[in-house]
Amino acid sequence: MSIEWTEKKLERLKELLLEGHNVPEISDAMTEEFGFPVSPKAIEQAKYRNRLTQHAIAKDFEVKIFKSEILPDDNYMISCDYHSPYHNEVWINRLLAIAELFNIRKSIIIGDLFDMEFAKHWYSPNTKTLDDESEETQPVIQALDYFDENILVCGNHEARPGRMTDGRIQAKHLFHLFGKDIWDRKFKYTEYDKIWIGDKWLLVHPRSYSQISPSVAKRLAEKFHRNIINSHGHLVGMTYDRSGKYLAIDLGGMFQPSKIEYINMSTTTHPAWKNGFGMIRNGHFFHFTDATDWDFWLKG
Repeated sequence: MSIEWTEKKLERLKELLLEGHNVPEISDAMTEEFGFPVSPKAIEQAKYRNRLTQHAIAKDFEVKIFKSEILPDDNYMISCDYHSPYHNEVWINRLLAIAELFNIRKSIIIGDLFDMEFAKHWYSPNTKTLDDESEETQPVIQALDYFDENILVCGNHEARPGRMTDGRIQAKHLFHLFGKDIWDRKFKYTEYDKIWIGDKWLLVHPRSYSQISPSVAKRLAEKFHRNIINSHGHLVGMTYDRSGKYLAIDLGGMFQPSKIEYINMSTTTHPAWKNGFGMIRNGHFFHFTDATDWDFWLKG
């Protein structure tokens, strides 16, 4: 049975060609869509008769396409920048207390859960070895075992082993040394520096940095047209972009500055690091910082 090339079928053929599908793929697609066989020969003839052959090239679908993960809308605890083993026990306990209060079982960590100091470019007498970091990070991994799932976004510190070894050894090859069986059961890692939640939120550990909070988050909100939760800067702040539509949030971090050598041994004009974490619950964002009334939230 020969196919009747109606205007609708020709338009669909043009769409599939422009999308880069080859003739066998178009044959399969049109056969399924129209409910009767559309042979490769019929497609070749239609291409020739309708002069659709000059500029159509087939797309190589084996080539890797870069697309960061989109999580479903849900309730999440959001944290970042633990720099473990330089983590802050008080703030981790607060995170877990809020999660338990609202029965939130999913955690997103926007980069730098691990410091990976052993892989940094410069060393000092206080530089920790991989064994040191693995041992001293265990309490953090055990604490995060509370959650049913922890999603870790790649931060610049997770990228350190790859930079040190020209990509031959990456952070993902080492995580089991830190988390042992907990890592395999409770953690998921993305090598992207961002992750999306539904069509409203974008959580980022960007390369960009500013001493003015939350200017990076604001510019990202204007670029991506999403509410932005920003890490990496170790600052706290929240505003709207210029449209007044999108939130721009600097989350803070779960570090303890008094444990970190270069902050205490070198004096700069950089802003002081600020602790903080967040919660997305029923589509609303709640920010927990030094200004939080903990008696209200935790003692009732």
